[in-house]
Amino acid sequence: MIISFYLNGVLTEHDVTPHRRAVDYLRDDCGCRSLHHECADGTCGACLILMDDRPALSCILPAFELRFREVWTMEGLSDRDEFTDIVSGFKEARVRLCSSCAPARALAVEALLRQTVRPSARQIRETVESVQCACCSRRRLHDAVIRSARNRERRIHG
Repeated sequence: MIISFYLNGVLTEHDVTPHRRAVDYLRDDCGCRSLHHECADGTCGACLILMDDRPALSCILPAFELRFREVWTMEGLSDRDEFTDIVSGFKEARVRLCSSCAPARALAVEALLRQTVRPSARQIRETVESVQCACCSRRRLHDAVIRSARNRERRIHG
């Protein structure tokens, strides 16, 4: 099946088989090496992508579901000004993430900040819990998300 979609802002078209997972297709065919497939059942969140500005777990998503969508991975986000807001927020909170969860956490925060610049405590908690990794405390992650949101608001509103 031929699918076309926007990957990190670029129109992409490929032939994919119906049973192929999005994580494998994006990593192997599109070169999105920031995606990890640790659990293969959507539990850990390391395969998180943004699909139409919403977080999606690519390890449980068939590749054909990307058709006609706008998909962002860390490869595309890291080239954008928005990424600076998140990186600065994590540095300010003294959060050091492992290479397995860092891309997914950045994308989860970006998804949240695309929805609202002033997230609620519940939204922040859900974002922090969306990626399962023990490399950092939830309290520090919560603080990093708050700082990232403040950075975004400052950048947007001057």
